[in-house]
Amino acid sequence: MFKHFTLKAILVLALPAVAAFTLATSASASPRTHVSFSASNDRASAGWSHGKGSPIDLTIGTSQASFAEITFHHLAATTIGSTSEPTFSTTNYNAGSPRWYLTLSDGNTLWGYPPKAGLNGSDFAWAVNNGNTYQSWSTIQAEEGGATVTGAFVIADADQSAGTTDVITGLTFNGTSYN
Repeated sequence: MFKHFTLKAILVLALPAVAAFTLATSASASPRTHVSFSASNDRASAGWSHGKGSPIDLTIGTSQASFAEITFHHLAATTIGSTSEPTFSTTNYNAGSPRWYLTLSDGNTLWGYPPKAGLNGSDFAWAVNNGNTYQSWSTIQAEEGGATVTGAFVIADADQSAGTTDVITGLTFNGTSYN
């Protein structure tokens, strides 16, 4: 009984100290932006080709609602005006897939189509709220410069044939490279 009481007393005294240390280190550490992957449940998939930092494979499944996506987490609170252009290259492209999809603090969204789309020469083509006017990043910065990015995704969807794999390379967001 004495050993049990001693162990219990140690735990009672030690746990608050561990919790306080965890809170202190968590509060002082600034989270870094990182990515995760998700896909519809129809043989679609998303993930690193050969381990973290390698190309990313986004594979379309068999349903009309199929998708595979990359989600960015812990975004720094920077405005569009001070954010460098998000980029990626892809092996495949069809009818808007794959694309950047950014949500903004002003309620607007930005849709970014890769150079492979041919909508803005050899540059990304950006549209506010998926409009039909494709613009350069510098024009987007002028229009949406004060808005903050609240969400960032690269999405491939069923606008491509089932089984299509988009190999994503050159993926950058706000100057950070992910592969």
